[in-house]
Amino acid sequence: MRVYVLLLILVLAACSGYSEEVTKSGKITKIDGEMVYIDGLPLKVDDTSELEVGQNVKVTFIDTTSVEDWDPDDFEVENIEILK
Repeated sequence: MRVYVLLLILVLAACSGYSEEVTKSGKITKIDGEMVYIDGLPLKVDDTSELEVGQNVKVTFIDTTSVEDWDPDDFEVENIEILK
């Protein structure tokens, strides 16, 4: 029984380390505080001072969960490139 419990703990611990780098391109449709909406999808951004509604951008972020939903708390923005 102990072996099964230990195996279960190891499997769950391995799953908790999920991360995936994702790149999304689109237009900024809204800026609200630290939230920037790319094609209507929100991302938390530390510095929005150089960003404007209407700009086309390419955002690289890390998805820290394997759950298939769009939750800005699950993403860590790595880079935002303003496209010309």
